[in-house]
Amino acid sequence: MPVRSIQSPTVGYNGTAPPTTATARMTDSMTATERTRTEIAQRLFDAFNARRLDDTLSLLHPEIVFEPVSGAVLNDGEPYRGHAGMRRYYADVQAHWRELAVNPVHLREAGNAVVALGHVNGASEAGELRDAPTTWVFKFEGGLVTHIQVFSDERLAREALGL
Repeated sequence: MPVRSIQSPTVGYNGTAPPTTATARMTDSMTATERTRTEIAQRLFDAFNARRLDDTLSLLHPEIVFEPVSGAVLNDGEPYRGHAGMRRYYADVQAHWRELAVNPVHLREAGNAVVALGHVNGASEAGELRDAPTTWVFKFEGGLVTHIQVFSDERLAREALGL
């Protein structure tokens, strides 16, 4: 099957992801409640891009509900639930993507949530996803993330995965 490249226009933001100085300044001894919600969201992006599952789980509530765009494709349209669900999500990423990177550009706290605007780049055996505009919404309870919802174009994810 030929490899298809899918390029999405950047919508509503420009530039590259800012350096992760916030995470570089934080020490490992800080508790989740001592970190700002924006710092926690940035740490989750960093942990995902480095595929550090344990770091990811340490920032998530045990009953996390994660709704990625790829969940519609790879998880029968269901969110990934709990730490076991996040382990499955990491396994799905490993099985279906040669590369997958999330690149937040702007993060902003909004009440008990953080909204991040950015883009996603990925490559699978079937195709590529380049600069796909993406919005992430993180909800918090007690310093841990309880819900993550990802908004992007499901059609682009399906095409990149050859589905």
